[in-house]
Amino acid sequence: MVAMPKQFVIAVEEDDRTRLNAVVKAAFNEEEKWLEETRDREGLQFLRGRAASMARVRIREEQARLRAQGVLRGSKALVLAPGVRAELKARGMAKRFASVPAGEAGASGRRVGAGPRHYGRLSEEDKSTLTGRVAVELPDELGDQLVRACYWTSQPAVEALWEWQKRWGDGPEVKLREAQRAGLPSGFLALFTAGLATPATADALLEKSVLQGQIVTTGDIIRAAIHRAI
Repeated sequence: MVAMPKQFVIAVEEDDRTRLNAVVKAAFNEEEKWLEETRDREGLQFLRGRAASMARVRIREEQARLRAQGVLRGSKALVLAPGVRAELKARGMAKRFASVPAGEAGASGRRVGAGPRHYGRLSEEDKSTLTGRVAVELPDELGDQLVRACYWTSQPAVEALWEWQKRWGDGPEVKLREAQRAGLPSGFLALFTAGLATPATADALLEKSVLQGQIVTTGDIIRAAIHRAI
């Protein structure tokens, strides 16, 4: 069975997305130039039949070798994969992990604790600055390692955050956002917010913040890989 690449779509800052696209385009053009020069060197345009087939095999093998060495990086995956591996290693997440439980694999939505505040990317208007989107297909083995590593590294903090929420509830921030999504008038929202009391103590809120900081998402790793690449 042929391994299929794993696709990830992550939120990024627009400037990072633009810079990444420029890096990928340059890498693609460089690989295309190498291919053209190599075909000329092999005299491919003058070959026919078996000789042409053998020349194409040599070119593909050399291309694969140079890609594996990181010399040729003519796709977004090839640009980002080294950074993903480096980031996993730097965080101690390159070790072997068990499979993600079947019920959790591919679950939609953010993991608890992984909202915009987790990323520290909020504008003055309290809106996420991660407005761009980057889609990348990582090799199956690397993509699987990324998913497993993030899941199990974050799991203790995720469980602790669920327990925290059971004890202290959502808090006024979450309730206010829910009221805004429900379309409540601004005047009522002001009264609604003023009437909310935070049930959690200062120590409890600090504990929550620490736990949220321990969540590692696939987006965190890929964003770090983007910063390594650009």
